[in-house]
This record gives sequence, C-alpha cells and structure tokens, in this order.
Amino acid sequence: MTYSFKGYHGTNVVSAELIIKSNFEKSIGDSEWLGDGVYFFVTGISSKPEELAKKWSIVQAWDKAKKEYKYREYCVIKSDIEVEEDNFLDLTTEDGIEVLNYIYESLEKKLDRLKKKLIYIDGLLINLARGEGILPIDVVKGNFYIKFANERINKINLRTPNCTICTVFDTDKNIIGSTIVRTGDIKDETE
Repeated sequence: MTYSFKGYHGTNVVSAELIIKSNFEKSIGDSEWLGDGVYFFVTGISSKPEELAKKWSIVQAWDKAKKEYKYREYCVIKSDIEVEEDNFLDLTTEDGIEVLNYIYESLEKKLDRLKKKLIYIDGLLINLARGEGILPIDVVKGNFYIKFANERINKINLRTPNCTICTVFDTDKNIIGSTIVRTGDIKDETE
C-alpha cells in the first residue's frame, strides 16, 4: 500500500526558489522532533496545513536578538509526498505509538550507553532505528504543539497539539513534485 498526501513547507522566497531548483535541505540532529528530514505541515489535527506553513515561515523570520525580521517575504511550498506502508511511521495512530515503543525497547541499552542529554528523545529514536537498520523509516508523521507568533507573543504554553507535521528523510524517493503556492509580505500579515 502507498500513502499519498500533500505537505506544506514554510520558508522565505529566496530559499523557496532554491528549493524548487535544487531540492530541500534536511534538518539534521537527534533533537529534531521526528528525526532527520525535511519538515512539512500536513492535514490532521488542522485542516489548514498551508496556513500553518505560512504562520511558521513568518515566525521563523523573526530575529529575537535584533528585534527585526530576517526576511520580508514569506513563501509556502506544496509537495506531493508518497511513501510505502513499510517505510511510514504514523505516530498519530495507536499502531505507530506501539512501533515507537518497540524502537525504544530495542535500543534501551544503547540509549543508556549514549547518555544523551535530550528533553525529548523521539527524533533520536527515529534516527537510531533508521541508522541501526531496525526499521526503514522514510516518512514520519506526528501531532505537535507549535508556538506561532500569537503563542510566542502572549507566552501561551499548551500540551495539546495544534498541528500535524511530517518529516521526509529521502526527498528524492518520497517527494513527487513541489510547487510554490503562496507568497506574501510579512508586514501585511503582522500589522
């Protein structure tokens, strides 16, 4: 069985044009939410992933130290994602959570030896499972609470997820096509 869905990636216009020409750059590191890969908002808890990608690109533009925006124009890229069932870890389901627990149990001794100081180990588990050959994970989906501008400005902290995201590890294999679907001026959205 093949799963197909649309993913929305928020960035700036310059980066979006480079992505369309040459491909995405992966987020790398064990502290990443769902492990190494390119992150997308997908339909799930919210039926408006494109809007969430726009909000993400705007909040990512803010330079907290300089108190100004790093770029003026936001951009949203829509990507068609396809993944075979055996390479898909869906953490929005009970079965997916059971697989993550299996990964943890399989790697528990190795985790003790690594002594990594991470608050959350989801990304580490997924990276290790992939690297150790436990599971061939290409795409992972999960529900998360993300602070967008309003939540950051008003210091709103919730545990309740407000979006569904996915990460694509092998973009050449799992992204069928990408197009820019939305651009705009950040000031028009923040004033």
